[in-house]
This record gives sequence, structure tokens and C-alpha cells, in this order.
Amino acid sequence: MAGGRSGSGRRQAGSARHGGAGGFNPIEFKTICRMLNERARELAPDLLPNGVFDPPTGSPTHWKTSNMDDVKSGSYSLTVDLTGKYVGHWHDFGGARPGEEDGDMLDLIRIRRCGGNQVDAIGWAKDFLGITNGDRSSFERARRAIERDASAREAQHAAEIQKIRDGARNMWLHAAVLPGTPAELYLRGRSIDCRALGRAPGALRFRPDATNKEAGSKLPCMVAAIVGLDGAHLGTHRTWISQRPDGSWGKALLADPKLTLGASKGGFIPLWRGDGAGKLATIAPGTDIYVSEGIEDGLSVAMGMPDKRIIAAVSLSKVGSLQLPEQAGSIIIVGQNDPYGSKAVDALEREIGKLQARGFKVRIIYPPRTPIGGGGAPDPAAFNTAPAFKDFNEWLCKDPDGFFGRKAGRAVA
Repeated sequence: MAGGRSGSGRRQAGSARHGGAGGFNPIEFKTICRMLNERARELAPDLLPNGVFDPPTGSPTHWKTSNMDDVKSGSYSLTVDLTGKYVGHWHDFGGARPGEEDGDMLDLIRIRRCGGNQVDAIGWAKDFLGITNGDRSSFERARRAIERDASAREAQHAAEIQKIRDGARNMWLHAAVLPGTPAELYLRGRSIDCRALGRAPGALRFRPDATNKEAGSKLPCMVAAIVGLDGAHLGTHRTWISQRPDGSWGKALLADPKLTLGASKGGFIPLWRGDGAGKLATIAPGTDIYVSEGIEDGLSVAMGMPDKRIIAAVSLSKVGSLQLPEQAGSIIIVGQNDPYGSKAVDALEREIGKLQARGFKVRIIYPPRTPIGGGGAPDPAAFNTAPAFKDFNEWLCKDPDGFFGRKAGRAVA
């Protein structure tokens, strides 16, 4: 079964979190929640006025802001879905307060407009939707209007998603295979040598002319196929690169040299098959799957353990939703030495929890840490160690002779 051994646990509108239905039966209450969610494009900018549409032009798919306080900070950790299956649902990928990690539009109204009061939020929602207490006809009129709008929106969204997916797939299909390209030289500059591995990852290719909006021009780019468990091409990950004065290749000097075109949720970049053959969906029962956040860390692990099956999740926030085969052994996270208590560590713990809730066994490997003020092996539960290397790629680059010469880091069950 694609996606894991049980449901994802994504909360649906009208869940127990909402409490009472404010005079409506449960079915009508869920309908009100759906009505609100369908009007997310109107509600989100009103409730979170300091946010921005993403993408900023055309047909936006998300409304983004800093956090539930909606302060202008330049970061955008709270995201509201404006289209698709989860329209009206939001998630704060940063350090959200308890109870404010995710929800739907009624939750947002309750928090942002009604001081957390559920009864007031339902009253606000009914006023917004034009529903009069005790008037069933006003409820039915609002319901029919929302259903008409939803059908049209879903059809338009499906067409837009397919257009983006086709564009992402074509970008990758019309790119050059990796060997002999600047993309291969970029990886070699990160101490990832495809020649030493014996083959180049088939998911990685090179485009000399990938459009970058920030630069306002077309730039050289390493492109990677993001696929689902069924092998379908969902999106394309792009890493823009540039040549340095000494002739080597590195990441382009952009604010964000890495972006994804198309869908990535649930998908992954197949980096390395290890000793196995075939697609991820057909691995032998009990095969461990190594999951890195990015391409470079995953291929670094391949350099040290070329017999392992390795995929990249594209971003940390996507780890918990990865489509993975039921017959997998352990899911082994390729960790980074982020500071204890940091948002990255908290986010990783949440994503691991999602995998475990789906029935997967999860472990983590880390690059080495160095004891502070004394000898002995680092204690992963203590604060008396400092990262020797931030991530596996830094370990490979700075200590190639010692890379995986001893067991990689701290294993966490």
C-alpha cells in the first residue's frame, strides 16, 4: 500500500478539536467547516493580513505567513492550502505553540478572531457564511453555492496541477544525463564522485538553461526527478549552479538556489539502489531504506555505504508523508548535527512520529560529534559534545580518509 501501513492521520475538518457544533447536528457542522475551507482564498488574507500568496502571480496554491502571530519577519513557516484536497487546512512548520500546529479555517477563526472561544468562532462563521440561526433555507442556500464553487475550483485546480506536473516532467526529460556535465562536476566539488561509485544516479540530470526568477535569467541547473512509489513523475527539484573563477562548480549565489517545480509531498528522489535491483516499491522484504533530507547528504552516505538503498525526501517537512513500501525494514534517517532543542530537531521528531504512527520502524544515524572537556565516546543524551561535522557531506569533504572509518554517529531507536 502506497504511503504506509495505515492512514496518514491528517486531521479532517469537523474533528473532535472543534468541540460542540453550536446548534447544528454533526453532519451540518462538518458542512459548515467545509464551507469555510472552500473560501480559504478569501479568508486567509483577512485572518493573516501580513502573509503573501505563493506563487505571487497566476493562480496561487498557498497563503504563507510567519506564524500564528502574523508578524512581518521575512520567514514563512505557517502555510494555508488554497487549493486541492486539503483546501482550507494549514500547518505551522516552525515553533508553533501547543494546539496551534495545524488546523482548518474554523480553527484559524477561533484563534485569530475569537480569542480561542469555540462558540464565538461558530457564530462568526455563520455570520460570514450568511447562515441565520433556525433558518434552514439559508443553510441550504449557502451549502449549494459552496458545492457549485467547489466543483468548478476542483476542476480548475486539477487542470493547473497537471500543467505544472507536465512542465516539471518535460524539464527533466529534456535535460542531459549526468556524466560529463557541470552537474557532475558540482557533485565532485562536494566530494561525491560518481566514477568511484561506478554509475551516476539516473534521477539526476543537467540543464544549461533553467529559468530562475530571482536571477531573472536562465542558469545552469542540476535537476532531479521526484517520483511516487508507483514511479510516476510528480515534480522536479532544481539546484542552480555556477562556475567559480578557478573553474570549479558550486551552488549559484542566490538567496534560494534550490527550488521544487510541481508536487513533492509524498514523493522522493531515488538516489541509490545499493545492492538491490528494481524500484523502491519492489524491494526485498526487510530491506532498510536510508532517507536523507537533501541530495548531497544522501549521495555522501552512498559513498560510504554503497550497498544501501537511499532516497532523498526533498525537505525535512516531507519526511513523515513519504510514500514507502510496506515490506521495508527500518527507515533510517540521515540526520544532521543541529543544536539540541532547535526547531530543526523538533521538526524531525514530529516527522519521525508520523512514520512511527504508520507502523514503520525508524532509526537515525548522525555524523560524529566531538567530546568537550574530556575523553571518551560522545554521549548523545548530554550537552558535553560539539558537532565535529554538521552533516554527512561536510564529513565526507573534510575527512575523506576517516569517512565511515568508524560507525556513523549516534543511532537512535
